[in-house]
Amino acid sequence: MRYRRGSNALEFALTLPIIVAVLAGILEYGWYLFQLSNVVHALRDGTRIGVTVPSTDETGATTRAESHARSVMDGLGVPCSDGMSCLVTATIEPAGDVQILRMNIEVDYSPLVGLLPTPSQLRGSFTMMMQEQS
Repeated sequence: MRYRRGSNALEFALTLPIIVAVLAGILEYGWYLFQLSNVVHALRDGTRIGVTVPSTDETGATTRAESHARSVMDGLGVPCSDGMSCLVTATIEPAGDVQILRMNIEVDYSPLVGLLPTPSQLRGSFTMMMQEQS
């Protein structure tokens, strides 16, 4: 019994770095996936708004889609209205007999913890057929 003195402290000191690394990984990749889901949500909403804009609208489908996606990103806590840390593009392209709206978002990603390797950008693309064809 005498030789086991301090063994609990030693075991704790040996396992603490592993526990901290696992918790940092959970936090970091959880934050990354949360931010990525915000980008996907903004893509989906912006594209949906863009494809339903009437062709007589003077603002235009691409401008309306881009501005809505930016406002959704800002509302979800991903700064995008400044235009510096994110790039939102929407284009209307022909696809056979119909036209499609293709939307892309690229956002600079800053790690929450910074102990693990993570991508430097969040990227997403979404495509939907235009509702009103001319």
